[in-house]
Amino acid sequence: MSNKFNANALTEYSKSYARRIAADFFQHHATINGPSILSLTPINQINLFVISSLSDKWQADAAKFRSPYFDFTDAEVQEALQNFMNVVSQHITVRREHLEPLLADATRRTIIMIFDPRAYFDDLLRGQPEFTLTADALKQIMRYTKINQFILAHITQRMNGKPFVYANQALNYLDEALTQRGHELEHYDKFVALFSEKLPMDVSALLRSHVPDSIPATPFRSFFDTATEVPPAPLVANENTTPVEGILTDGTGANRPAIPPQPYPSVSAAEATDESSSSGAMFLDGEAGPDPISPIGQPSQLSAGSSLQPIIAENSQAVNSVDATHTLNDTLREGTPAEPVTVAETFHRAPIESVARSISLNQKFRFINQLFNGNTSAYNQAVEEIDTLNNYGQALDLISYRYASQYLWDMSSDEVSELVEILKRRFS
Repeated sequence: MSNKFNANALTEYSKSYARRIAADFFQHHATINGPSILSLTPINQINLFVISSLSDKWQADAAKFRSPYFDFTDAEVQEALQNFMNVVSQHITVRREHLEPLLADATRRTIIMIFDPRAYFDDLLRGQPEFTLTADALKQIMRYTKINQFILAHITQRMNGKPFVYANQALNYLDEALTQRGHELEHYDKFVALFSEKLPMDVSALLRSHVPDSIPATPFRSFFDTATEVPPAPLVANENTTPVEGILTDGTGANRPAIPPQPYPSVSAAEATDESSSSGAMFLDGEAGPDPISPIGQPSQLSAGSSLQPIIAENSQAVNSVDATHTLNDTLREGTPAEPVTVAETFHRAPIESVARSISLNQKFRFINQLFNGNTSAYNQAVEEIDTLNNYGQALDLISYRYASQYLWDMSSDEVSELVEILKRRFS
C-alpha cells in the first residue's frame, strides 16, 4: 500500500464509512440488489468497485460448474452455461454481513486511487497474474474505473493492439501518463466533501503528510525498469564556449566543468640555458628551441611522476564511465567470448536442444532457490516457456521483462550468468 497513508487511520475510516452506509440502507431493507448498489454511495467509484468484486465472485462460481466428467467445451453446453450465469447476474441479492466487507474494501481502494493514483495503479499492474497485463484484463479494469481513467486509456494506446505486455512495460506507460498528463488528475477536494457528507474525513489524520496540489516528480526507478533504455548521447562542446573560473559555458547557457590544461614536463634552468645556446630552431621571441629528435625509437623523456599519469588516469576514468552506462540488455546481448581453448570449454559452449535437459541437478536447485525464491513450479514454468521460444532475443526479453523484475534478480550473480550462457547455447 502507498506509504502516504496512516495505515490504521485508513483502515478504520474505510470500515467506519462502510458501516455508516450499510446501516443507513439496511435500516429499511433486508437485502440489496444490483441497481441499488450502483447508487449506494455518492461516490460512483466505490459502487463500481463493489460491483467489480461481485463480478469476480460470479466468474469464480461459474468455474466451479466445470467437471472432468462432462464436456464443457461443447458449444451447446457453453451457451447454456452462459445464459444461466447471465440470468443469475440479474438477481443479485446481498445481505448486510456480506456487503459490508466488500464496501469497506471498495472505500479503501477508492481513497488510495484519489490521494495517490501512482501507488494505486502501480500495485494494480504489479499484481497481474504472471506479471503480465493482457488486453482483456485491461479492458475489464477500465469498465470499473471512473476516476483518472485517462491513465488506463494511455496504457491502452501504448499497447497498440498487442494481446499483452509485461507488467514493467505497463509501469513505464503509467509513468508516461502521469508525467505527460499529470495536470488531468482529479483533485481530491471534491471527494473529501462527498465522503464527509456521510462521515467527516480528516485528511491530516488520514495521511502521513498533506498531499501536494500538483503531481510529484517521477520517482527514481529501479535498475530493471531502466535496463533496456538507450543511454543518452554524450554532450558535445559548443565552439562558443568561454572559460569562467573553471566552468565552460556553451551557447545554450548550460555550464559544464572545464578540462584543466595539462602541464608540460618541467625543465631545469641549466637545461634551458643549454637549449637556448644550441643551434635548434628559433622561436618568435628569438630563443632557440630544442633540437629535433630523429624518428627512431627513443625512450620517453617524461619521468614516472610526469603529467602523463594523470592523463592516463583521466582516460581510464572516462572509459570506465562509458562502460558503466551499459544497460542490462547491452550486457546480455554482447557476443560470446573468444573461441574456447580447451575441450571442457568447447563442450560447455556446444549448442543444446533443450534448456530443461541441459541444466544439471545442482544448477536446478540453485536456480530455484536463488532466482525463483524457492518456487519450483515457477522455475518449471519458466524453463518450459523458454524452450518454446524461437530465438535468443525472445528469451532475453522474457527473463528481463518478467522474471528478473518479478523476482528482483541480482544480475551480477553467478546463477544469472549461467542461465544466460545456457540461453546462448540453446539459441545459437
